[in-house]
Amino acid sequence: MKRFGMIGLVLLSLGWLAGCGNFSFQNPIGVPTAVISIGDRSLTQDQTTGNWKLAFSLEARTLPGSPAGVILEFDLDGGGTLEAGRRVESCPATNPEPCGPFVTNYELEFVSYPPPGSYVVVGYRVMGENGAWMNVRMPQPLKVH
Repeated sequence: MKRFGMIGLVLLSLGWLAGCGNFSFQNPIGVPTAVISIGDRSLTQDQTTGNWKLAFSLEARTLPGSPAGVILEFDLDGGGTLEAGRRVESCPATNPEPCGPFVTNYELEFVSYPPPGSYVVVGYRVMGENGAWMNVRMPQPLKVH
């Protein structure tokens, strides 16, 4: 009889955890959830050197109920990453809108004109304050250039 009571308690506990907004079997507990967007961006040519300069910012906004953490890096289409190291703050569950933005600025220089589609962000790596981390594949890639 005690055995069935313990199994019921375990099943009830798992059901409760599955109902929590920041828990799933795919997302570690304590990892921030964020929406990423492109902020300012420009592509200019230096008249002295002829080099091209791509300047842009990636903005993270944490979703209501999200804990704080760090976006470690952004994944580019075709391989490669952009270092971020951007801390994102927690967002109260009662907030009607995502919190932020938490902005990371980039400035890349090219000898020749960078081909369109050469900088497309497809995901990011994020770590919670508890050390748990995960790779996030974005639902829509962000075409920087």
